[in-house]
Amino acid sequence: MPSLDPRWMSEAKPMVAMVATVDSKFSDTLFYRYSCFSKLRRCIAYWMRYFRALKASTKKTAIEPFETLTTIDFREADIALCRLAQHESFPDIFCGERIPISSPLKWLKPKVDKEGVIRVGGRLGNAAVSEDVKFPIVLSSKHLLSTLIVKYYHHMLLHAGPQLMLATIRQKFWIIGGRNLVRRTYHQCHTCFRNKPVLVQQSIADLPATRVTPTKPFAICGIDYCGPVYIKPPVRNRAPTKAYIAIFVCFATRAVHIELVSDLSTPALLAALRRFVARRGRMNEIHSDNGTAFKGAANELRRIYDMLKFSESDRKQILDWCAENEITWRFIPPRAPHFGGLWEAAVKSAKHHLIREIGTVNVGYVDMCTLKLRYLEVLTPAQFLIGTSFQAVPGNNLCAIPDNRLTHFELVQKRFQRIWARWAPEYLQMLQSRATKCKSPVTITPGTVVVIKDDNLPPLQWPLGRIIKVHPGKDGVVRVVTLKTASSEAVVRPVAKIALLPRLENHHANPEE
Repeated sequence: MPSLDPRWMSEAKPMVAMVATVDSKFSDTLFYRYSCFSKLRRCIAYWMRYFRALKASTKKTAIEPFETLTTIDFREADIALCRLAQHESFPDIFCGERIPISSPLKWLKPKVDKEGVIRVGGRLGNAAVSEDVKFPIVLSSKHLLSTLIVKYYHHMLLHAGPQLMLATIRQKFWIIGGRNLVRRTYHQCHTCFRNKPVLVQQSIADLPATRVTPTKPFAICGIDYCGPVYIKPPVRNRAPTKAYIAIFVCFATRAVHIELVSDLSTPALLAALRRFVARRGRMNEIHSDNGTAFKGAANELRRIYDMLKFSESDRKQILDWCAENEITWRFIPPRAPHFGGLWEAAVKSAKHHLIREIGTVNVGYVDMCTLKLRYLEVLTPAQFLIGTSFQAVPGNNLCAIPDNRLTHFELVQKRFQRIWARWAPEYLQMLQSRATKCKSPVTITPGTVVVIKDDNLPPLQWPLGRIIKVHPGKDGVVRVVTLKTASSEAVVRPVAKIALLPRLENHHANPEE
Protein backbone atom coordinates (compact mmCIF):
# COMPACT_ATOMS: atom_id res chain seq x y z
CA MET A 1 0.00 0.00 0.00
CA PRO A 2 1.48 3.38 -0.95
CA SER A 3 2.28 5.72 1.86
CA LEU A 4 2.45 9.50 2.01
CA ASP A 5 5.50 11.44 3.12
CA PRO A 6 4.92 12.39 6.82
CA ARG A 7 7.40 15.29 6.57
CA TRP A 8 5.45 16.79 3.67
CA MET A 9 2.11 16.24 5.40
CA SER A 10 3.29 18.31 8.35
CA GLU A 11 4.19 21.15 6.00
CA ALA A 12 0.90 21.01 4.09
CA LYS A 13 -1.45 20.88 7.09
CA PRO A 14 -2.18 24.64 7.26
CA MET A 15 -3.19 24.79 3.56
CA VAL A 16 -5.26 21.61 3.84
CA ALA A 17 -7.08 22.96 6.87
CA MET A 18 -7.98 26.14 4.99
CA VAL A 19 -9.49 24.24 2.06
CA ALA A 20 -11.34 21.80 4.31
CA THR A 21 -13.22 24.64 5.93
CA VAL A 22 -14.78 25.68 2.61
CA ASP A 23 -18.52 25.11 2.64
CA SER A 24 -19.61 22.33 0.30
CA LYS A 25 -22.44 24.54 -0.98
CA PHE A 26 -19.86 27.04 -2.23
CA SER A 27 -18.12 24.28 -4.19
CA ASP A 28 -21.40 23.10 -5.73
CA THR A 29 -22.36 26.63 -6.70
CA LEU A 30 -18.92 27.32 -8.14
CA PHE A 31 -18.79 24.33 -10.47
CA TYR A 32 -22.46 24.45 -11.45
CA ARG A 33 -22.30 28.14 -12.28
CA TYR A 34 -19.80 27.78 -15.14
CA SER A 35 -20.20 25.61 -18.23
CA CYS A 36 -16.76 26.49 -19.64
CA PHE A 37 -13.46 25.61 -18.00
CA SER A 38 -11.64 28.61 -19.47
CA LYS A 39 -14.14 31.03 -17.89
CA LEU A 40 -13.97 29.21 -14.57
CA ARG A 41 -10.17 29.27 -14.33
CA ARG A 42 -10.06 32.91 -15.46
CA CYS A 43 -12.54 33.85 -12.74
CA ILE A 44 -10.56 31.96 -10.09
CA ALA A 45 -7.32 33.56 -11.33
CA TYR A 46 -8.75 37.06 -10.90
CA TRP A 47 -10.07 36.22 -7.44
CA MET A 48 -6.70 34.86 -6.32
CA ARG A 49 -4.96 37.97 -7.67
CA TYR A 50 -7.51 40.10 -5.83
CA PHE A 51 -6.88 38.29 -2.53
CA ARG A 52 -3.15 38.70 -3.00
CA ALA A 53 -3.74 42.40 -3.57
CA LEU A 54 -5.74 42.65 -0.33
CA LYS A 55 -2.99 40.83 1.53
CA ALA A 56 -0.35 43.09 0.01
CA SER A 57 -2.34 46.20 0.95
CA THR A 58 -2.14 45.27 4.62
CA LYS A 59 1.63 45.13 4.23
CA LYS A 60 1.58 48.41 2.31
CA THR A 61 2.97 46.76 -0.81
CA ALA A 62 1.81 48.18 -4.15
CA ILE A 63 0.23 45.65 -6.54
CA GLU A 64 -2.21 45.94 -9.42
CA PRO A 65 -4.96 43.32 -8.92
CA PHE A 66 -6.57 43.50 -12.37
CA GLU A 67 -3.61 43.60 -14.71
CA THR A 68 -3.36 41.08 -17.54
CA LEU A 69 -3.33 37.49 -16.30
CA THR A 70 -0.13 35.53 -16.76
CA THR A 71 0.71 31.86 -17.18
CA ILE A 72 1.54 31.69 -13.49
CA ASP A 73 -1.92 33.02 -12.60
CA PHE A 74 -3.64 30.38 -14.71
CA ARG A 75 -1.47 27.62 -13.22
CA GLU A 76 -2.32 28.72 -9.68
CA ALA A 77 -6.01 28.76 -10.60
CA ASP A 78 -5.76 25.21 -12.00
CA ILE A 79 -4.03 24.03 -8.81
CA ALA A 80 -6.68 25.63 -6.61
CA LEU A 81 -9.55 24.10 -8.60
CA CYS A 82 -7.95 20.64 -8.66
CA ARG A 83 -7.21 20.79 -4.96
CA LEU A 84 -10.83 21.66 -4.23
CA ALA A 85 -12.10 18.86 -6.49
CA GLN A 86 -9.74 16.33 -4.89
CA HIS A 87 -10.94 17.18 -1.38
CA GLU A 88 -14.45 16.34 -2.54
CA SER A 89 -13.52 13.18 -4.47
CA PHE A 90 -10.74 11.72 -2.25
CA PRO A 91 -11.28 12.99 1.31
CA ASP A 92 -9.65 9.88 2.82
CA ILE A 93 -6.24 10.74 1.37
CA PHE A 94 -6.09 14.11 3.11
CA CYS A 95 -7.28 12.63 6.41
CA GLY A 96 -4.29 10.29 6.47
CA GLU A 97 -6.37 7.12 6.08
CA ARG A 98 -5.26 4.08 4.13
CA ILE A 99 -6.38 3.81 0.53
CA PRO A 100 -9.25 1.28 0.27
CA ILE A 101 -8.57 -1.88 -1.69
CA SER A 102 -11.52 -1.16 -3.97
CA SER A 103 -10.24 2.33 -4.83
CA PRO A 104 -8.76 2.78 -8.33
CA LEU A 105 -6.09 5.00 -6.75
CA LYS A 106 -4.17 1.94 -5.57
CA TRP A 107 -2.89 1.36 -9.13
CA LEU A 108 -1.55 4.90 -9.43
CA LYS A 109 0.73 5.04 -6.33
CA PRO A 110 -0.59 8.53 -5.47
CA LYS A 111 1.43 11.15 -3.73
CA VAL A 112 0.68 14.67 -2.49
CA ASP A 113 3.03 17.37 -3.70
CA LYS A 114 4.12 20.53 -1.90
CA GLU A 115 1.07 22.41 -3.25
CA GLY A 116 -1.37 20.03 -1.61
CA VAL A 117 -2.42 18.30 -4.83
CA ILE A 118 -2.61 14.53 -5.34
CA ARG A 119 -0.50 13.41 -8.29
CA VAL A 120 0.22 10.10 -9.96
CA GLY A 121 3.35 8.49 -8.59
CA GLY A 122 3.95 6.38 -11.66
CA ARG A 123 7.04 4.96 -13.33
CA LEU A 124 8.10 7.95 -15.42
CA GLY A 125 10.25 9.63 -12.79
CA ASN A 126 13.40 9.27 -14.91
CA ALA A 127 11.79 10.31 -18.19
CA ALA A 128 13.05 13.45 -19.93
CA VAL A 129 9.67 15.18 -19.82
CA SER A 130 8.09 17.93 -17.76
CA GLU A 131 6.94 17.36 -14.19
CA ASP A 132 3.28 17.58 -15.20
CA VAL A 133 3.77 14.72 -17.65
CA LYS A 134 5.72 12.65 -15.10
CA PHE A 135 3.22 13.19 -12.31
CA PRO A 136 -0.16 14.35 -13.67
CA ILE A 137 -2.86 15.61 -11.32
CA VAL A 138 -5.38 12.95 -10.29
CA LEU A 139 -9.08 13.73 -10.80
CA SER A 140 -12.26 11.69 -10.65
CA SER A 141 -14.41 11.40 -13.76
CA LYS A 142 -17.49 11.79 -11.55
CA HIS A 143 -16.55 15.34 -10.58
CA LEU A 144 -17.85 18.26 -12.62
CA LEU A 145 -14.38 19.73 -12.98
CA SER A 146 -13.30 16.69 -15.01
CA THR A 147 -16.26 17.17 -17.35
CA LEU A 148 -15.39 20.84 -17.85
CA ILE A 149 -11.75 19.99 -18.55
CA VAL A 150 -12.66 17.32 -21.13
CA LYS A 151 -15.04 19.68 -22.94
CA TYR A 152 -12.38 22.38 -22.92
CA TYR A 153 -9.79 20.11 -24.54
CA HIS A 154 -12.37 18.78 -27.00
CA HIS A 155 -12.98 22.28 -28.37
CA MET A 156 -9.35 23.33 -28.09
CA LEU A 157 -8.32 20.33 -30.23
CA LEU A 158 -10.94 21.24 -32.86
CA HIS A 159 -13.39 18.50 -31.92
CA ALA A 160 -10.79 15.76 -31.75
CA GLY A 161 -11.68 12.11 -31.24
CA PRO A 162 -11.56 10.27 -27.90
CA GLN A 163 -8.06 8.86 -28.35
CA LEU A 164 -6.40 12.21 -29.09
CA MET A 165 -8.38 13.91 -26.33
CA LEU A 166 -7.34 11.37 -23.71
CA ALA A 167 -3.67 11.44 -24.73
CA THR A 168 -3.56 15.24 -24.58
CA ILE A 169 -5.38 15.51 -21.26
CA ARG A 170 -3.01 13.03 -19.64
CA GLN A 171 -0.15 15.40 -20.33
CA LYS A 172 -1.43 17.32 -17.30
CA PHE A 173 -4.41 15.55 -15.71
CA TRP A 174 -4.98 11.87 -15.00
CA ILE A 175 -8.75 11.38 -14.87
CA ILE A 176 -9.81 8.09 -13.27
CA GLY A 177 -12.39 6.65 -15.67
CA GLY A 178 -11.35 9.25 -18.21
CA ARG A 179 -11.69 6.99 -21.24
CA ASN A 180 -15.45 6.64 -20.76
CA LEU A 181 -15.76 10.33 -19.99
CA VAL A 182 -14.02 11.48 -23.19
CA ARG A 183 -16.07 9.04 -25.26
CA ARG A 184 -19.29 10.29 -23.72
CA THR A 185 -18.27 13.90 -24.30
CA TYR A 186 -17.37 13.16 -27.91
CA HIS A 187 -20.68 11.40 -28.64
CA GLN A 188 -22.70 14.14 -26.95
CA CYS A 189 -21.09 16.93 -28.96
CA HIS A 190 -23.70 18.26 -31.40
CA THR A 191 -21.10 19.52 -33.86
CA CYS A 192 -19.40 16.11 -34.05
CA PHE A 193 -22.77 14.36 -34.27
CA ARG A 194 -23.99 16.56 -37.10
CA ASN A 195 -20.78 15.92 -39.01
CA LYS A 196 -21.49 12.19 -38.91
CA PRO A 197 -25.11 11.70 -37.81
CA VAL A 198 -26.50 8.30 -36.93
CA LEU A 199 -29.90 7.83 -38.56
CA VAL A 200 -32.69 6.07 -36.70
CA GLN A 201 -33.11 2.39 -37.59
CA GLN A 202 -36.29 0.70 -36.43
CA SER A 203 -37.10 -2.98 -36.84
CA ILE A 204 -39.04 -3.97 -39.96
CA ALA A 205 -42.79 -3.90 -39.42
CA ASP A 206 -45.13 -6.80 -40.05
CA LEU A 207 -46.43 -7.13 -43.60
CA PRO A 208 -49.79 -5.38 -44.10
CA ALA A 209 -52.93 -7.43 -44.59
CA THR A 210 -52.96 -6.49 -48.28
CA ARG A 211 -49.72 -8.45 -48.78
CA VAL A 212 -50.83 -11.67 -47.08
CA THR A 213 -54.54 -11.90 -47.96
CA PRO A 214 -55.64 -13.73 -51.15
CA THR A 215 -57.34 -11.30 -53.53
CA LYS A 216 -58.04 -10.99 -57.21
CA PRO A 217 -54.80 -10.20 -59.08
CA PHE A 218 -54.06 -6.46 -59.16
CA ALA A 219 -57.03 -5.64 -56.92
CA ILE A 220 -54.44 -3.94 -54.73
CA CYS A 221 -51.30 -2.91 -56.53
CA GLY A 222 -48.34 -0.56 -56.39
CA ILE A 223 -47.12 1.62 -59.22
CA ASP A 224 -43.82 3.26 -60.01
CA TYR A 225 -42.00 4.74 -62.98
CA CYS A 226 -38.68 3.79 -64.48
CA GLY A 227 -36.83 5.26 -67.39
CA PRO A 228 -36.58 7.24 -69.47
CA VAL A 229 -36.38 5.15 -72.62
CA TYR A 230 -35.89 6.74 -76.03
CA ILE A 231 -38.48 6.06 -78.75
CA LYS A 232 -37.53 6.38 -82.41
CA PRO A 233 -40.02 8.63 -84.23
CA PRO A 234 -41.75 7.31 -87.34
CA VAL A 235 -40.31 10.16 -89.42
CA ARG A 236 -36.68 9.85 -90.37
CA ASN A 237 -34.03 12.29 -89.17
CA ARG A 238 -36.14 13.29 -86.21
CA ALA A 239 -34.68 13.29 -82.73
CA PRO A 240 -35.84 10.42 -80.49
CA THR A 241 -38.44 11.26 -77.87
CA LYS A 242 -38.45 10.34 -74.21
CA ALA A 243 -40.91 7.81 -72.85
CA TYR A 244 -41.31 6.11 -69.50
CA ILE A 245 -42.35 2.73 -68.24
CA ALA A 246 -45.04 2.35 -65.59
CA ILE A 247 -44.64 -0.77 -63.45
CA PHE A 248 -47.76 -2.21 -61.76
CA VAL A 249 -47.12 -4.84 -59.07
CA CYS A 250 -49.87 -6.94 -57.48
CA PHE A 251 -49.63 -6.95 -53.68
CA ALA A 252 -51.02 -10.48 -53.26
CA THR A 253 -49.33 -12.39 -56.10
CA ARG A 254 -46.41 -10.06 -56.94
CA ALA A 255 -47.44 -10.27 -60.59
CA VAL A 256 -46.04 -7.46 -62.75
CA HIS A 257 -47.76 -5.49 -65.48
CA ILE A 258 -45.88 -3.00 -67.68
CA GLU A 259 -47.32 0.00 -69.50
CA LEU A 260 -45.52 2.41 -71.79
CA VAL A 261 -46.16 6.07 -70.86
CA SER A 262 -45.45 8.85 -73.33
CA ASP A 263 -44.35 11.43 -70.74
CA LEU A 264 -44.52 12.36 -67.05
CA SER A 265 -47.74 14.35 -67.29
CA THR A 266 -50.93 13.54 -65.45
CA PRO A 267 -52.96 12.87 -68.64
CA ALA A 268 -50.36 10.35 -69.76
CA LEU A 269 -50.56 8.52 -66.45
CA LEU A 270 -54.38 8.51 -66.55
CA ALA A 271 -54.23 7.05 -70.07
CA ALA A 272 -51.91 4.30 -68.79
CA LEU A 273 -54.35 3.62 -65.94
CA ARG A 274 -57.23 3.27 -68.38
CA ARG A 275 -55.24 0.81 -70.51
CA PHE A 276 -54.31 -1.13 -67.37
CA VAL A 277 -57.96 -1.36 -66.26
CA ALA A 278 -59.02 -2.46 -69.73
CA ARG A 279 -56.49 -5.32 -69.65
CA ARG A 280 -56.47 -6.36 -65.97
CA GLY A 281 -59.72 -5.12 -64.53
CA ARG A 282 -60.46 -2.37 -62.04
CA MET A 283 -58.27 -2.20 -58.98
CA ASN A 284 -59.45 -1.33 -55.48
CA GLU A 285 -56.33 0.38 -54.18
CA ILE A 286 -53.24 1.87 -55.76
CA HIS A 287 -50.12 2.51 -53.69
CA SER A 288 -47.29 4.74 -54.86
CA ASP A 289 -44.70 7.21 -53.69
CA ASN A 290 -45.22 10.97 -53.59
CA GLY A 291 -44.24 11.69 -57.17
CA THR A 292 -45.76 14.80 -58.75
CA ALA A 293 -47.41 12.84 -61.56
CA PHE A 294 -48.99 10.42 -59.08
CA LYS A 295 -50.29 13.20 -56.86
CA GLY A 296 -51.81 14.96 -59.85
CA ALA A 297 -53.46 11.77 -61.08
CA ALA A 298 -54.93 11.06 -57.64
CA ASN A 299 -56.30 14.59 -57.37
CA GLU A 300 -57.85 14.41 -60.82
CA LEU A 301 -59.51 11.08 -60.03
CA ARG A 302 -60.89 12.65 -56.86
CA ARG A 303 -62.18 15.69 -58.78
CA ILE A 304 -63.91 13.44 -61.32
CA TYR A 305 -65.49 11.38 -58.56
CA ASP A 306 -66.65 14.45 -56.61
CA MET A 307 -68.09 15.97 -59.80
CA LEU A 308 -70.14 12.87 -60.48
CA LYS A 309 -71.14 12.52 -56.86
CA PHE A 310 -72.80 15.93 -56.77
CA SER A 311 -74.41 15.71 -60.22
CA GLU A 312 -78.15 15.63 -61.04
CA SER A 313 -80.41 12.71 -60.22
CA ASP A 314 -80.57 11.63 -63.88
CA ARG A 315 -76.97 10.37 -63.42
CA LYS A 316 -77.87 8.19 -60.46
CA GLN A 317 -76.82 4.96 -62.13
CA ILE A 318 -73.39 6.35 -62.96
CA LEU A 319 -73.05 7.66 -59.43
CA ASP A 320 -73.90 4.27 -57.93
CA TRP A 321 -71.36 2.52 -60.13
CA CYS A 322 -68.62 5.03 -59.24
CA ALA A 323 -69.41 4.75 -55.54
CA GLU A 324 -69.10 0.97 -55.64
CA ASN A 325 -65.93 0.96 -57.76
CA GLU A 326 -64.04 4.00 -56.45
CA ILE A 327 -60.31 3.59 -56.60
CA THR A 328 -58.44 4.49 -53.43
CA TRP A 329 -54.98 5.95 -53.93
CA ARG A 330 -52.59 5.70 -51.00
CA PHE A 331 -49.19 7.41 -50.75
CA ILE A 332 -46.19 6.29 -48.75
CA PRO A 333 -44.43 8.94 -46.59
CA PRO A 334 -42.30 11.48 -48.49
CA ARG A 335 -38.69 10.49 -49.19
CA ALA A 336 -39.26 6.95 -47.95
CA PRO A 337 -38.59 4.64 -50.92
CA HIS A 338 -38.06 1.68 -48.58
CA PHE A 339 -41.79 1.82 -47.78
CA GLY A 340 -42.39 0.83 -51.41
CA GLY A 341 -39.86 -1.96 -51.59
CA LEU A 342 -42.33 -4.21 -53.44
CA TRP A 343 -42.50 -2.06 -56.56
CA GLU A 344 -38.93 -0.80 -56.21
CA ALA A 345 -37.75 -4.41 -56.61
CA ALA A 346 -39.90 -4.76 -59.73
CA VAL A 347 -38.47 -1.55 -61.16
CA LYS A 348 -34.94 -2.80 -60.57
CA SER A 349 -35.71 -6.06 -62.35
CA ALA A 350 -37.39 -4.28 -65.27
CA LYS A 351 -34.44 -1.95 -65.72
CA HIS A 352 -32.03 -4.89 -65.62
CA HIS A 353 -33.74 -6.87 -68.39
CA LEU A 354 -35.00 -4.07 -70.61
CA ILE A 355 -31.69 -2.23 -70.69
CA ARG A 356 -29.91 -5.47 -71.58
CA GLU A 357 -32.41 -6.12 -74.33
CA ILE A 358 -32.46 -2.61 -75.80
CA GLY A 359 -28.87 -1.55 -75.20
CA THR A 360 -28.03 1.81 -76.77
CA VAL A 361 -30.29 1.33 -79.82
CA ASN A 362 -33.37 3.54 -80.16
CA VAL A 363 -36.45 1.43 -80.81
CA GLY A 364 -39.83 2.41 -82.18
CA TYR A 365 -43.09 2.57 -80.27
CA VAL A 366 -44.37 -0.75 -81.67
CA ASP A 367 -41.06 -2.49 -80.89
CA MET A 368 -41.10 -1.17 -77.35
CA CYS A 369 -44.66 -2.42 -76.80
CA THR A 370 -43.59 -5.84 -78.09
CA LEU A 371 -40.61 -5.93 -75.76
CA LYS A 372 -42.64 -5.06 -72.68
CA LEU A 373 -45.24 -7.71 -73.53
CA ARG A 374 -42.53 -10.38 -73.90
CA TYR A 375 -41.06 -9.26 -70.65
CA LEU A 376 -44.51 -9.43 -69.11
CA GLU A 377 -44.85 -13.11 -69.97
CA VAL A 378 -41.73 -13.89 -68.01
CA LEU A 379 -42.69 -12.08 -64.81
CA THR A 380 -46.44 -12.67 -64.62
CA PRO A 381 -47.68 -15.77 -62.70
CA ALA A 382 -50.13 -17.05 -65.30
CA GLN A 383 -51.98 -19.28 -62.87
CA PHE A 384 -53.27 -16.18 -61.12
CA LEU A 385 -53.99 -14.05 -64.16
CA ILE A 386 -56.07 -16.52 -66.26
CA GLY A 387 -57.86 -18.41 -63.48
CA THR A 388 -61.00 -16.29 -63.57
CA SER A 389 -62.69 -13.29 -65.14
CA PHE A 390 -61.76 -9.80 -64.12
CA GLN A 391 -65.30 -9.13 -62.91
CA ALA A 392 -65.83 -12.51 -61.19
CA VAL A 393 -66.51 -12.60 -57.46
CA PRO A 394 -64.98 -15.25 -55.14
CA GLY A 395 -67.10 -18.41 -55.06
CA ASN A 396 -67.67 -21.04 -52.38
CA ASN A 397 -64.76 -23.11 -51.11
CA LEU A 398 -64.83 -26.37 -53.08
CA CYS A 399 -61.52 -27.89 -51.91
CA ALA A 400 -63.16 -30.30 -49.45
CA ILE A 401 -65.77 -31.61 -51.92
CA PRO A 402 -64.87 -34.80 -53.90
CA ASP A 403 -64.34 -34.35 -57.63
CA ASN A 404 -67.15 -36.75 -58.61
CA ARG A 405 -69.71 -34.51 -56.93
CA LEU A 406 -68.71 -31.40 -58.88
CA THR A 407 -69.76 -30.14 -62.24
CA HIS A 408 -67.16 -29.31 -64.86
CA PHE A 409 -67.30 -25.61 -64.04
CA GLU A 410 -67.00 -26.33 -60.28
CA LEU A 411 -64.07 -28.66 -60.93
CA VAL A 412 -62.24 -25.84 -62.72
CA GLN A 413 -62.99 -23.56 -59.77
CA LYS A 414 -61.69 -26.18 -57.34
CA ARG A 415 -58.39 -26.46 -59.19
CA PHE A 416 -58.07 -22.68 -59.12
CA GLN A 417 -58.71 -22.68 -55.37
CA ARG A 418 -56.03 -25.35 -54.88
CA ILE A 419 -53.53 -22.89 -56.33
CA TRP A 420 -54.46 -20.42 -53.61
CA ALA A 421 -54.23 -23.25 -51.05
CA ARG A 422 -50.62 -23.84 -52.11
CA TRP A 423 -49.95 -20.10 -52.19
CA ALA A 424 -50.66 -19.76 -48.47
CA PRO A 425 -48.09 -22.24 -47.07
CA GLU A 426 -45.43 -21.69 -49.73
CA TYR A 427 -45.49 -18.00 -50.62
CA LEU A 428 -46.37 -16.71 -47.16
CA GLN A 429 -43.53 -18.65 -45.54
CA MET A 430 -41.12 -16.91 -47.90
CA LEU A 431 -42.22 -13.60 -46.37
CA GLN A 432 -41.76 -14.74 -42.77
CA SER A 433 -38.15 -13.76 -42.19
CA ARG A 434 -36.98 -10.16 -41.92
CA ALA A 435 -34.25 -8.85 -44.16
CA THR A 436 -32.44 -7.17 -41.28
CA LYS A 437 -31.70 -8.10 -37.70
CA CYS A 438 -34.47 -7.41 -35.20
CA LYS A 439 -33.50 -4.57 -32.88
CA SER A 440 -35.11 -3.01 -29.87
CA PRO A 441 -37.33 -0.14 -31.00
CA VAL A 442 -35.97 3.37 -30.60
CA THR A 443 -38.17 5.52 -28.36
CA ILE A 444 -39.21 8.66 -30.22
CA THR A 445 -41.31 11.30 -28.47
CA PRO A 446 -42.74 14.68 -29.53
CA GLY A 447 -40.50 17.63 -28.75
CA THR A 448 -37.27 15.85 -29.64
CA VAL A 449 -34.81 17.87 -31.75
CA VAL A 450 -33.52 15.94 -34.76
CA VAL A 451 -31.32 16.37 -37.81
CA ILE A 452 -33.23 15.85 -41.07
CA LYS A 453 -31.29 14.08 -43.80
CA ASP A 454 -31.11 15.88 -47.14
CA ASP A 455 -29.57 13.83 -49.95
CA ASN A 456 -28.53 17.00 -51.80
CA LEU A 457 -26.56 18.60 -48.94
CA PRO A 458 -23.51 17.63 -46.86
CA PRO A 459 -24.29 16.47 -43.29
CA LEU A 460 -23.27 19.72 -41.61
CA GLN A 461 -25.89 21.57 -43.68
CA TRP A 462 -28.76 19.22 -42.92
CA PRO A 463 -31.59 21.23 -41.33
CA LEU A 464 -32.71 20.87 -37.75
CA GLY A 465 -36.30 20.09 -36.85
CA ARG A 466 -38.47 19.37 -33.86
CA ILE A 467 -40.86 16.43 -33.74
CA ILE A 468 -44.42 17.67 -33.22
CA LYS A 469 -46.27 14.39 -33.83
CA VAL A 470 -45.44 10.70 -34.04
CA HIS A 471 -47.28 8.09 -36.11
CA PRO A 472 -46.80 4.66 -34.51
CA GLY A 473 -47.70 1.52 -36.42
CA LYS A 474 -49.93 -1.30 -35.28
CA ASP A 475 -47.02 -2.74 -33.30
CA GLY A 476 -46.52 0.57 -31.47
CA VAL A 477 -43.18 1.33 -33.16
CA VAL A 478 -42.80 4.85 -34.55
CA ARG A 479 -41.64 4.80 -38.17
CA VAL A 480 -43.09 8.08 -39.43
CA VAL A 481 -43.01 11.50 -37.72
CA THR A 482 -44.26 15.00 -38.41
CA LEU A 483 -41.57 17.66 -38.04
CA LYS A 484 -41.50 21.42 -37.74
CA THR A 485 -38.50 23.19 -39.24
CA ALA A 486 -37.37 26.78 -39.42
CA SER A 487 -38.45 27.07 -43.08
CA SER A 488 -41.74 25.15 -43.02
CA GLU A 489 -44.63 24.52 -40.68
CA ALA A 490 -44.87 20.74 -40.87
CA VAL A 491 -43.25 18.02 -42.95
CA VAL A 492 -43.71 14.27 -42.78
CA ARG A 493 -40.59 12.11 -42.83
CA PRO A 494 -39.76 8.48 -42.08
CA VAL A 495 -37.55 7.91 -39.07
CA ALA A 496 -34.92 6.48 -41.41
CA LYS A 497 -34.34 10.06 -42.61
CA ILE A 498 -33.79 11.64 -39.20
CA ALA A 499 -31.04 11.49 -36.58
CA LEU A 500 -31.81 12.15 -32.92
CA LEU A 501 -29.52 14.79 -31.48
CA PRO A 502 -27.77 13.49 -28.33
CA ARG A 503 -29.12 14.92 -25.13
CA LEU A 504 -26.52 16.75 -23.09
CA GLU A 505 -26.24 15.72 -19.47
CA ASN A 506 -27.51 18.50 -17.25
CA HIS A 507 -24.28 19.10 -15.30
CA HIS A 508 -24.72 22.80 -14.97
CA ALA A 509 -28.13 23.12 -13.38
CA ASN A 510 -27.96 24.43 -9.84
CA PRO A 511 -29.08 21.60 -7.53
CA GLU A 512 -30.74 24.10 -5.22
CA GLU A 513 -33.04 25.43 -7.96
